Parts: sequence; C-alpha cells; structure tokens
Amino acid sequence: MPFFSHHRMDCGRTFPSTQRERERERERERESVCERENPMPCMKNPLLRLIALSRLPQWSLAFSVICALLVGLWSDTSSAQRSRNQFNPPPRYELQRPEPPSAPITFPATDASSALGKAFASCEPKADPSELSLPASKGEIKVDRCYRGRDHLVCQFNALVAEANSLMENYRKIVDANYPEVRDVGGICTIKEDTLANDLQNAAEFENRFKTFRAEYEARSACANRVQQLITQVAFPDMTQGPDLVKSMTDAIDGDVKGVSEVQGRLAGLAERMVSSHKAMATLQKIHRAMCAAHPIMGTDHKDRATQ
Repeated sequence: MPFFSHHRMDCGRTFPSTQRERERERERERESVCERENPMPCMKNPLLRLIALSRLPQWSLAFSVICALLVGLWSDTSSAQRSRNQFNPPPRYELQRPEPPSAPITFPATDASSALGKAFASCEPKADPSELSLPASKGEIKVDRCYRGRDHLVCQFNALVAEANSLMENYRKIVDANYPEVRDVGGICTIKEDTLANDLQNAAEFENRFKTFRAEYEARSACANRVQQLITQVAFPDMTQGPDLVKSMTDAIDGDVKGVSEVQGRLAGLAERMVSSHKAMATLQKIHRAMCAAHPIMGTDHKDRATQ
C-alpha cells in the first residue's frame, strides 16, 4: 500500500494541510516583509522600540533629553526621601527605669547643751524602739526609721514651737528698733554705743539659732510628709470603715505639721527683718565711731537749756 504524507507537493512547494498552519505561515511571511521594509513598527517590546529609536539620527537628541529628565527626577525623589528621613527620624523607644528607693531621712546633729537640744533629748523616752510597719494590700509596709511613733513626733514638734516662740520673744526688740530707718547723724548719735554693740551680737546669735531651727524643722517636716504618703498606701481589708480610718490617720499627721508650720512662718518673717537690721547696725556702728562725740560741744542754746 502506498505511503501518503499529510502534505502534498506542488511545483516544489509545501503547503499546510490545515487552516491553522496556513494562518501561521501567512503571519510569518508578513513579519519577514515588515522587517525588511521598516523594522521599528514590527517590534512588540516597548523597550526594544525605544532602543531602536535611539539609533535613528532624528531621534538621538530627543532620547538623550528624555534620559536626562528621568535621571534628574530619580535624583530629586531620592534626595527628598533622604531629607524626610533626616528631619523626621524614627521614634526611639526607651525602657523606663524603675525609680530608686527613697533615701532615709536623717536629722541634723543638734548641740545637746542648747535649749533645743535639751528639748529633743527629753523626747527620746517617748520613741518606739521597734521598727514600725502598717498593713497594705500586698503584705506590710515598713515605716521610715525617722518616724518612731506619733507621740515622739508631737514631742519634737512641740520643742520646735517652743524654740520659735523663744526666738520671737527675746529678739523682736532688735527689729522693733528700726535701725534701717535712721535718717541722720543726730539720730545715730542718740543710740548708745553699748546698745548698738549688744544688738549686733544678739542679731548674730539669733541668726545661728534660726539656722539650726530651720534645719531641724525641715528634716522633721520631711519625715512627717513621708509618713503621710505611706499612709495613703495602707489598706485595712478586715475593717468595714477602712478608707475612713486611713483618712483620719493622714489628717492627724497633717494637723501636727500645721501646728508647727504656722509658727515657723512667723519666725521666718522675723528672720528676714533681722537680716536687714543686722546689716544696718553694722553700718551705723561705723558711722557712730566716726561721727559721734562722747562729750559734744555745748553752744549758747545748749547752755540756756541746761540752766532751765
């Protein structure tokens, strides 16, 4: 039986036997003709078309300008991005450090021979020797060692009040002398030199005692304030009136502090005036030594007044 191929021969040419193969053949023929006549429109890839255009003389200048614009646009975009990163840096996240524990409050060393030192010494028998603590929601809270019971704290506050009243009573007369308001030499010379010297010495003594008082007051007030803050953390879960009990405790300490703070405020006002008086007395003493005579010359008017 003779062998027949799916192609048939006609004058030396081969023709496809199916319609699809005939269409592919015609497409290849059109592409070959297009490439021979004008290769540029036949390129399907846009990048290949752009490269082909750049090789043509009439398109070389335009292609160079387009490339320059694209490079400049890319550079501006990169610079803007770097600027935004520079002026708007990413946020930094830092870990919060735990607060260090409060340093214990210490009282200044007071002269045991002074009136205030003796008053503080009389309060020591009232101090609680054991370490105090109060109940809280998570166990117990230890009270700062500066606080050794309310009886001891009130005794110390009373000693400060007594010291403040003593200072205001014994040294107010120096301020009442109004040394900064002396107007002339006559007024200066009417002041006895011994009186001026004694007031100068007493003013210096007042300033030293007030300095000690202020240091003791600030330390004990700080101790009371710390106790108040600690009481706010106290909890009494077994007490039906627990919140009211906590409030009454803070009110009690607050009342103790107010009693001494009012006296301290009045004493501080006297201390400010004492500083001005001390400076004025130092100046008046120099003028007194230079201008005041022990036995002034008596003129006619003075003789007439003496005979009268």
